[in-house]
Amino acid sequence: MAKVSPFHSKLPETDVYHDNSSCTLGDNIESYNRIAGTGGLRKCSQCATL
Repeated sequence: MAKVSPFHSKLPETDVYHDNSSCTLGDNIESYNRIAGTGGLRKCSQCATL
């Protein structure tokens, strides 16, 4: 498991945050759309299982 600092997307449809570098969903977020922190969102289910 490769933990990273939590981040989420600034796009309006965002409803989860990511904290694992192996998560393909989080990896698909372009760097310019990433915001540091959880944003008060729930953890991505893929990050939780990795």
